[in-house]
Amino acid sequence: MLVSSIAGAMSAFAFAVLIRVPRRDLLFAALAGFLSGFVYGAAGALGAITQVLLAAVAAGVLSEILARVRRAPATVYLMPGLIPLVPGLLAYHAMYALLRGDYVSGAALSVETIYWAAAIGVGIALVLTISRNFAPPPASAGKATARREK
Repeated sequence: MLVSSIAGAMSAFAFAVLIRVPRRDLLFAALAGFLSGFVYGAAGALGAITQVLLAAVAAGVLSEILARVRRAPATVYLMPGLIPLVPGLLAYHAMYALLRGDYVSGAALSVETIYWAAAIGVGIALVLTISRNFAPPPASAGKATARREK
């Protein structure tokens, strides 16, 4: 569990550097990756799709909290936080099986990859829907709107 958490933080940090997240937010983006790796590892007994769903929800919640506290867009933290969950190796094995001519295995792995990606999407959508509908807007949102109207 600790290894997946540290690997998640490192991959999130590297991706955040790649997409040019501001320096002041790099460690927080790595924290989102650490959390998603931790939740993924902690939920090991629940099955792969449930693990990914819970980790995506955790990364989404942390991203929304950090966005409000640090007054930055949530995507600055969310995108790097989801990188440890991307099913890259699973998609590679699916494509490799299809190229070898093992269509049954390739199709099964492709469906699992789609389930995994859908779990990430559902986790993000769940958090964003709840935060946009039930949480108060950030403190600076009203001021910016009032300035634009003048």
